[in-house]
Amino acid sequence: MNKKRVFFTVDPRTKLFLMIIISFIAITGNITGNSIYARLIILLIPSLLVVANKEIVKGTVFCLIIFLGWYAEAFLIRGESQLYDILIFVPAGIVTRFMPTVVMGYYFLNTTQVEELIEGLERLKCSRKITIPIAVMFRFLPTIKEESSYIDDAMRMRNISLRNTLDRPITYIEYRMVPVLNSVIKIADELTIASVTRGLNITRPKTAIIQLRLKWYDVSILVLAVVLTIFYYLL
Repeated sequence: MNKKRVFFTVDPRTKLFLMIIISFIAITGNITGNSIYARLIILLIPSLLVVANKEIVKGTVFCLIIFLGWYAEAFLIRGESQLYDILIFVPAGIVTRFMPTVVMGYYFLNTTQVEELIEGLERLKCSRKITIPIAVMFRFLPTIKEESSYIDDAMRMRNISLRNTLDRPITYIEYRMVPVLNSVIKIADELTIASVTRGLNITRPKTAIIQLRLKWYDVSILVLAVVLTIFYYLL
């Protein structure tokens, strides 16, 4: 699988910590009081990391969407009409509660190698019953996405698309689902063989080429996240 070039990435342990903090505060977020400003900074951290990875357009769009959702929740007047609430506050709530986590997951997947993830989880003393399934799924999902794009290309060559689904629904399902299922089975077998070959089932301590170390910006991000979380709950 071709992986995007990484310009800036933080330690996988920092990413896991940020994922937990951002997800928790996004879902249970308060939209009143001074704590909303601390919440805004926390919600924007994933988008800023995307910008730091030289994906400036995507990161800027993510920042803008999250900021607009946060502003609509925090400052626009509710209760004017039921339609107004549905059109403004429901989408804004969905954006602020789910999009930061999705953006963090996007950054995580595009900047983290499986080897780094495994080493980071082992440094955190995670059980191998957790480490191995996470590592397999981490490699499995992007591969399925890549296989799905190949299937889309093959379907376009046969003039099968969503536009003619109503005309040939059985054909569409056959050309879409059967190759996907075959790919899933094949990839699962290949990942199992690769896992055994790399010694993931060995219980004894293993050496690793990748040597993870928290850098100054990892410490800065962790301190910032902790301070903002404390301010969020104290303000």
